[in-house]
This record gives sequence, structure tokens and C-alpha cells, in this order.
Amino acid sequence: MPGVTDAEQISENVWRIPGSGGNTIVFVRSDDLVLVDTKVPDQGDAIMEQVRSISDKPITMVINTHSHPDHVGSNSYFRENHDVQVVAQAKTAARMQAEGGPFPPNTVDMEFANYRQIGEGDDRIELHYFGAGHTDGDAFVVFPEDRTMMAGDIYAWHMSPLIDPGSGGSMLALPTTVTAAYYNIPEIDRVIAGHGTVHTREEFLSWITFNRGLVQIAEETAQRGGTPEDALAQLESVPSFAVFMGDTPLPGLEYGGTPRGRAYINLMVAFEELRGEEPQLRMGIDPSEIPARSQ
Repeated sequence: MPGVTDAEQISENVWRIPGSGGNTIVFVRSDDLVLVDTKVPDQGDAIMEQVRSISDKPITMVINTHSHPDHVGSNSYFRENHDVQVVAQAKTAARMQAEGGPFPPNTVDMEFANYRQIGEGDDRIELHYFGAGHTDGDAFVVFPEDRTMMAGDIYAWHMSPLIDPGSGGSMLALPTTVTAAYYNIPEIDRVIAGHGTVHTREEFLSWITFNRGLVQIAEETAQRGGTPEDALAQLESVPSFAVFMGDTPLPGLEYGGTPRGRAYINLMVAFEELRGEEPQLRMGIDPSEIPARSQ
């Protein structure tokens, strides 16, 4: 996994710190700094080095987009060293605070259900929740004055996302969730992916259209008695979907293989959900298991 790399300015007050897990976002406010996500464990010092290259203002808050350890892993560093307030969607908060698993529980100080505004004016942050996708608690973090949104891992690498059924994720629910985000958060120009880079609102919509098409094709194919392999052939026959069906791993991709491999995985997940089976978590797939392209 690539280590923490140099901060990138996204807009006037929003910066992205890549590497060592998901993107960490720094939002510079009038008197303080707010972070979104804190990467894998033991990255606090590396994150702080980048934060201090941006501003010497105090860090007062950490917002988590979801509960996975590559996004909440260094929360404890900021609680212990900077006395931050941790904010998360209610379902994410429940998972973060649960006992068990290889990582210790994470404290959450403020929860929200569907919407919460933090701050006023240029400092305003809007937190939105529209339903399940990557997990059952994916939050969209919006910086209205900068016309910028952090989407977390429901939108990662500009390809069909990892679905984590064990954390309440759902491929069937995902298109409805992200469509609601698109129409209910209209005044943004930039969408920061949970992993990967920054995309335009138009690119975000094209990705939504692809995932909606993936689910629709899965449903139609399943109704005909077809297989995920049949659905994959139909999906890749749509010219506008080609950008999401590449055979080369995307830069910085730590899991999941190629975009085409991820699409095939999510067709399998969709079929399992449609059949009422327990969907499986598939972090990646051996390239030899992906059907050859149709001629």
C-alpha cells in the first residue's frame, strides 16, 4: 500500500492527502481545521506532517465517511493529541463503536441520521446520508462554499465500488443511493473519491449511470435465467460503459483488481441479492476467473 504522499489543493479551502488507505481531506476554516477520514492505523504523524504544510490552525474535528479501518484507523491519534470531536452517520457510528474484530472500538462524539449542518457561512459543512451502498452508513461530506464533496468509498477509483455486505452494503441499493446524492446535492463542481482522485460532477453522473445499468442488466439477465457471465457480456456491449470496463488496474488501487473485474464481482453480488442469497464480500478476483471478452 502506498504511503502518505503530498497534499493536493482541490479548491480554495479543501485539500486531499492521498496514500496509506483512503483519502484524508483537510478543510481550512476561519479559526480551525476539520479532517475527513484518517487512513489506516499509525498514520497520525504522517498525516500531521502534511496538515502542517497547509496550515498551523488547530484541528478540532474528524468526520468519518464510513467505518472501515482504512478510513478511521488513525482517529485515536487525533483524539489523544488534538482533542478532536469525531462525527459519523448513525449506522457508521454503531459499527465504529462495536466491540470485536482486530481493531479497537472508535469513539464517536456526534452522530447524524440523514442530514446535519456544521458551522455557518464559508465554514459550513453539510453531511448527507441517502442509504446503503458500499456499507449501510456511507456519508457524503459537502463543503458548499467550495462547491466540493467528499464521497467516501461509495465512489472510489471511478469504477464500480467494493460492496461490503457484512457492513450492510448493497449493490441493488447503490444506484438509488447515489442518484439521490446527485440530485439532492446539486451545487458542487468537484467530487473527491474515497480512494483515487477528484472528478467532475459530470463524471460522477456518468459513473452513476454505469452502476444503474449494471444493476438493470443483472435484473433482466436473472429474470431470463442467465448468469453473471451473460450479464458481463451485455454490460460490456454498451459503448458508453467502456471507460468503466478497463483491464488495467487504476493508479493507487490497493484492492479490487481491474475495473472490469470489479464490475464482474458486483454482477455476482447483484445476482446473490436478487436470488435472496447471502451476498459475499469479494475484495478481488483472480484474473483467470474473469470471463474473456466477447468477440
